[in-house]
Amino acid sequence: MSSHLKQIAIICVTLCLLSLMITTPTEALVTLDTSQNQLSETDLSRAEWKLNHISNPGFEQWTTPHVIEDVYTYRTTEQYSWYAQAPWPVNEGTRSRGFQTRAVDPDHPAEAYLSRSAWEYWDNPTNLTLKFDWYIDQIQQPVDSDYFRIEIELGSPSTSRMYYYFGSSNTYSSNSSNYQYYFVDGPLQTWNTFDRNITQDFFDIAGFYPTQFRLFRFYLRSYSSDYSRAFIDDLWMVNNSVIIGGSTGSGDFETGGIWYSYSGDCPADISQSSTRQEGDWSLNVTTISNGNESRADVEWSPNRLVSATNPDTFSFQWMLDEYAVSTDDAYAYMYVNCDNDTAEFYLMYLFCYGIDTHRFSSEGLNMINVTGFNTTGQWNSFSRSIWSDVTSFNQTDYIIIRDVEIRVYTRETNGLTTILFDDMKLESAAMDDMGYENHGDVGDNIQTWGTSYGGTPEFTITDLAYSGSKAGNLSVSDGNSWGEQRRFENRFVNNHTDLWFDFFWRIENDTAHADNQMYLEIYYESGESLGYIFANHSAVPTGNGFDEYIILPDANTIGIWNNFQRNLFDDFVTAFGTEPNTEIEDIYLYVESGTGGRFEVLFDDVYLYTDPAPKISSFTLTSQIANQDVNVSAIVTDLSSFTVMLHYRVNASSWIDVAMIDTGAGFNATIPGQTWETEVDVYISAIDEFGQISESTQLTYQIPSEPEPTLPPDYLPLIVGVGVVIVIVGVVIVYYFFIRPKQSAE
Repeated sequence: MSSHLKQIAIICVTLCLLSLMITTPTEALVTLDTSQNQLSETDLSRAEWKLNHISNPGFEQWTTPHVIEDVYTYRTTEQYSWYAQAPWPVNEGTRSRGFQTRAVDPDHPAEAYLSRSAWEYWDNPTNLTLKFDWYIDQIQQPVDSDYFRIEIELGSPSTSRMYYYFGSSNTYSSNSSNYQYYFVDGPLQTWNTFDRNITQDFFDIAGFYPTQFRLFRFYLRSYSSDYSRAFIDDLWMVNNSVIIGGSTGSGDFETGGIWYSYSGDCPADISQSSTRQEGDWSLNVTTISNGNESRADVEWSPNRLVSATNPDTFSFQWMLDEYAVSTDDAYAYMYVNCDNDTAEFYLMYLFCYGIDTHRFSSEGLNMINVTGFNTTGQWNSFSRSIWSDVTSFNQTDYIIIRDVEIRVYTRETNGLTTILFDDMKLESAAMDDMGYENHGDVGDNIQTWGTSYGGTPEFTITDLAYSGSKAGNLSVSDGNSWGEQRRFENRFVNNHTDLWFDFFWRIENDTAHADNQMYLEIYYESGESLGYIFANHSAVPTGNGFDEYIILPDANTIGIWNNFQRNLFDDFVTAFGTEPNTEIEDIYLYVESGTGGRFEVLFDDVYLYTDPAPKISSFTLTSQIANQDVNVSAIVTDLSSFTVMLHYRVNASSWIDVAMIDTGAGFNATIPGQTWETEVDVYISAIDEFGQISESTQLTYQIPSEPEPTLPPDYLPLIVGVGVVIVIVGVVIVYYFFIRPKQSAE
């Protein structure tokens, strides 16, 4: 083919291709999808099923600045009883007996004590006289507060007590045959003499003589934060002969070994502090020592089962504020006691310690120096898992966290230790039974609801499970009953908590069922109690303790797994006609069998959880074409009732809200068609009955620009095709009638 023919062929092919590229616009389907897994019946991946088991976790609640609510505490108060020598006052010989006390605060008084190391009772204490010298150096509030007294215990024939107050008194006690009160006055800072026939004193009030002498004890007690101080010397007790006096029984206090007193303690305090990390207060634990023991403890007993499927998180903020003397007698630690069926496990987290830890060395005790150990003046974060720490030292399928104790101790002259704590959380499942998979072997006792020691009732592990390989089997028979309760902290029930109690249950055996019954009762801090009836074959028994009850739809059904999935807020409103604003105090489970009968019920997958905001699983828009409506669809799920809203705006104007319609297969709404070049922003939101809101991501689409005017799109391809044919024919004519003849002539 000549070069001219090649050029013509190329032109023709090009024109044909151009004709094919000119087509009519079509509708394009644009789908924006954010789909996720759809919410199952109990989706624990999204539910809040863990609970903080430390009561008063922020240390915000205090009865007084020194008495924390809902937490057990112990602290030493300042008290001494000693053999005093000059320059202390002595009335006879070279020694007297001294007492000194001071309270940290009025709620924790201090008491010094003195008595004999051993007493022998004797009958017929006729003309029993007691004589000694007493000296009060100072006493802060001697009326109805601080006092120095001797308590004498007699048989009359029942036990009676006589109280002699020295330089102090109380106005709220009255005499009786069992309690008699005497008030002995005398000037301060001088020696006074007590000399009484105590047998006659007793007769003057009681009207008869006592039949037996038992013992006497001295007390100096202080409710004031300033010192009270007293002394005694030269004590005689005579009943026809000298019982105590002079060198007999060391009545002159010149020798020791016969008199007994409390060991001396230096003050420790547990108080609220405004130096905190959150809220208004933190916990201040302080010990101060002049050489005697100073100790303060703060304790909880969570009794929580944790395992690989239910691990805990233990966290708090702490600061070692003062640490004046660093020795092996000045330390602070947190002690954790755990166990399982066969063994006990102990952890000790050390906050500060002096020389070494030899005093703590014992079998089974695992010591861990925490981050910030021995460092003063800075807040530190403690965040660990007791389960992980125990299992790093020991092999076990589960542990029960029994006790957690913070102890601060100082026994060094000029010793001072102050440590602060705030925002404490021990988080694990609210109901630590869960699936029972880590509880033990089949037939072992369920640890967390109570332990059976043979016979009936029994609460044990079974392999007849709803899910997994284990469940709990509670069996009672022949007129026996079983009831246990679970204590709860920090689980609120109000119109902002979407709280659910959820588990599977199955009545396996219900023979002689006329007297069989089972119910679960929830006690609230506000005073109400609500019972759920699982099995009952007659009128609901009176006197069970609950204020209102709900008979479950599947009550008395045998051999079928049923799901107890109840919203506790809604049930409270149904039962009491008012919205709760309270906390769960405890949950009580009770099962009873009739005489000669048996009742057996299984439990599995036991959870108490808060359902979060509704879950938006997908969010889809249909095609966006000028002047055509856009359909918006979504899948939204939640355990509680909820509403779904579509929000859109055009060209960044004000948002327009449209309620989406539940079609049964999802939620739908429509955005009206928009003109060319319009930009539309769109998102959806869902809100449940507890005010919890979830929102989708915001999507934006734009209607394309209006195309240039063209021939009607149905004729354009034909016109182009005809044009191409005409061009080709023209080229052929030109070639055959003009170009070719010319070439032939040449």
